[in-house]
Amino acid sequence: MKAAVLHELGTLPKYDDFNAPTPQNDNELLITIKAASIKQLDRMKAAGRHYISYPSIPVTVGIDGAGILENGTRIYAWGKTGMIAEKALVTKNQWTVLPDNIDYETAAVLPNALLGSDAALLYRGNIQPAYTVLINGATGVTGKIAVQMAKHRGAAKVIATGRNEEILEQLKLIGADEVINLSNNEKDISVQLEQICKSTPIDIVLDYLWGSPLETIIKVIGKMPPHKTKIITVGQMAGANINLPSSILRSTQIEMLGSGIGSISPQELNNYMQKELPEAFHLAAEGRLTIDFEIVQLKDIEKTWGEKEPPGSRFVVKI
Repeated sequence: MKAAVLHELGTLPKYDDFNAPTPQNDNELLITIKAASIKQLDRMKAAGRHYISYPSIPVTVGIDGAGILENGTRIYAWGKTGMIAEKALVTKNQWTVLPDNIDYETAAVLPNALLGSDAALLYRGNIQPAYTVLINGATGVTGKIAVQMAKHRGAAKVIATGRNEEILEQLKLIGADEVINLSNNEKDISVQLEQICKSTPIDIVLDYLWGSPLETIIKVIGKMPPHKTKIITVGQMAGANINLPSSILRSTQIEMLGSGIGSISPQELNNYMQKELPEAFHLAAEGRLTIDFEIVQLKDIEKTWGEKEPPGSRFVVKI
């Protein structure tokens, strides 16, 4: 079969021949892949910079994808073998069946963004109707999904921050009630945020940036009347560290949490894949949940792997 094959950690996967996997027991099924997205996790794993490592090299890459089982069932699943390939193995019954009216490309790209947004809001933020939610760094793929899903979950107000003015304007059309441009100086950002907090205290901050943008948010929340605010970190695009005085946590009702593979339990993850993801697929199939992606071909994997996606978009490999 043809696949995206990694021959050495730290190099680009190549379009190459690779032996098709063979099920070794009744719990392994063969899937014909139709589409698989290229995610940051995939790149980090191939570069040898992720705590999940490959058992051996060479190997096919890609942790998840959408395709067809041998009985004709259309599914999304995580692969036991690399999914940016014509064939892969999946674990029996550990998949999500696709609605008839969703395309493979959308089905392939949506789940990862949902796990980094909607699952965080549900399982770490315990989002409730009428909450006010701030999405810090909302102009990326996952942040845009977070804005939409926060509204779908009943948030009364969604505030989105980011530096891309064009995408910030787009966010107003898909659920953001207010936007804050992080390209402005810190004083202007603080003043705008203070005005928002005075009218509607923030219940959840879903943070993709960390670094100085989050420091500014914490300073502002720290000056407000006491109100329980959960800050959930999902990424660190603006820096790996923050300056957080102990007094801030002692004098406020701020709770700080993380959301990722290690902080969402296997039970929650399974629940999301079986109960929440099908609903999200239906929303997408009906046009009520949108995600931007650019379709690329498997034969171009080496070139595409090293390219930067358009802002707010992601590459999806059509197979």
